[in-house]
Amino acid sequence: MRRTTTSVGLRLPRLRHGRAWQPSTDAERHLLSEALRLDLQRQRLVAEIDRLRAQQNGTVPDPPLTADQLAVLVAAAHGASVSGTARQLFMSEESVKAHRKRAIAALNAASLTHAVALAVAAGWIPIPAGQQPQDGDPT
Repeated sequence: MRRTTTSVGLRLPRLRHGRAWQPSTDAERHLLSEALRLDLQRQRLVAEIDRLRAQQNGTVPDPPLTADQLAVLVAAAHGASVSGTARQLFMSEESVKAHRKRAIAALNAASLTHAVALAVAAGWIPIPAGQQPQDGDPT
């Protein structure tokens, strides 16, 4: 039986009458903002752990991308330009650019190249058998 990681999230204290607690001082606001930042990092780590467990089991998790976002990343991985991708996928160049930006944001990537690398590493963009790196090959 595979154990999955759960993500509960940050829980704020409740006041006596069921009202949610709100920070009232600068120190409390700072602590709350840091707690939220750390909780986001925790959620990202949990997602990465789940991804690595799935990869270890030989399964590939579903990407957090739409079909169009994944399609433009696949095209970018094969070296297609914005105009080439637009022709290939029968969409406007503006749509291709928008899907690229949304894919980059969804993967928390720094650039299109980074997003493609993350998608390849996660197994969402398969590498043809003849192009896979061999052991000891840094590429």
